[in-house]
Amino acid sequence: MKPRKLLSLLLTAGVLGLLCTSCATTALDNINTYYDEVGAVMDDWFASSTSAGGSATESQSTAAKLDAPADFTLSENGDYSFTGVANADYYLVYFCAPDATGDSDPFLFSSNSIAATGTGGETYSGNIDDLVQYGYGEYLVKVFAFPSLNDSAHAMSTAATATYSFSGAQDAPVVDYLWNTFDGTVDVQVSNIADYMYQVYPDTVEVTFTNTAHAADAVVVTVEDLSADHYNAVSDALTPGATYDITAVAHSESAFVTNPTSDTTQVAQGVTFDGHNVISANYYYTDGIARNSFSYPQYVDRFDLTNGGVFNCGNSSISFNFTATPTAASAGSAYTYSMTSDNRPFAIKDGPLELYTDGTFRFDQYSEMPPQGPSHIEGIWTDNGDGTANLSFDHSTLRTSLDPDY
Repeated sequence: MKPRKLLSLLLTAGVLGLLCTSCATTALDNINTYYDEVGAVMDDWFASSTSAGGSATESQSTAAKLDAPADFTLSENGDYSFTGVANADYYLVYFCAPDATGDSDPFLFSSNSIAATGTGGETYSGNIDDLVQYGYGEYLVKVFAFPSLNDSAHAMSTAATATYSFSGAQDAPVVDYLWNTFDGTVDVQVSNIADYMYQVYPDTVEVTFTNTAHAADAVVVTVEDLSADHYNAVSDALTPGATYDITAVAHSESAFVTNPTSDTTQVAQGVTFDGHNVISANYYYTDGIARNSFSYPQYVDRFDLTNGGVFNCGNSSISFNFTATPTAASAGSAYTYSMTSDNRPFAIKDGPLELYTDGTFRFDQYSEMPPQGPSHIEGIWTDNGDGTANLSFDHSTLRTSLDPDY
């Protein structure tokens, strides 16, 4: 099988939750995501709905079915051909499970529309990769003819079918991580999980932390049962204060994966997990579904103690900035700042950031911001001795006005 370019997607729980309200079966999760992320035209979506026959309305039930596309062939290299039929306005290709033989059975992946270019008898051909993004596996592929939306005399055809099998290599994993110094754990995250949707989800991803001072001290953190909704694992086995080199590898026993063990990814070298949080560039987190519009940072590096400035939560569900403006230090604080946020459209009143003399801090935000109101978070800070400080946020201390001890 020839290689195929894969599309990298960023999946969010909010989008998936909205899309899946229209799912007839869990087999449709991929196609719902596909349409949102790849941007297929909306008339195709309404034509296909959640099954090949899902667009039929009561008024169409008495209409004459179009003839099925003729002479449908699909080679092992993905080259397709079929003959058009009279009164067709466009055609759609569906990738279905091998046993989904009924015209109204759910599909897994769907193409954009293929516009009719004649009145029937013309040949449509090309490569299937140019029509639809699909994963490794074995499929029953169907082609349907559809009438114009304004044509009430005709209805969707029955399917022309062909079998198709697609296999290939699994990508090496892309891994990000968060060292939480407050509980001494590391959370590893497979950041390219969306790419595996169009391959096969690995059975496991092994992330190895090798102590640079003691090579025999190697910790393997294994992510298991990977899916679009599960792509991380947490471990407390690392040694605080140690410096590690990090590698990762994926394993799969799928018959459609040509390399059961992926290439090894060099995730990072010389990373020290010590007294502050450590967060890699593309690690993604949220303070919870109720706060997807507001998240505090996990870590701020080299914050200007004298002038304040901007720090953000760029790794979070929605990125926005906090701006710290120095004010007179409060009692018990080495530094005090007035904090504003650009978290539009919500109005956030200024709140204080107090860097206490004991090396801890507290950050408050005010106003009633749906779906939760005022909140605060605590953490630790370290003076770097050059006019800057590093701040680590302890998300276990996150409190809102709904908490009794806010």
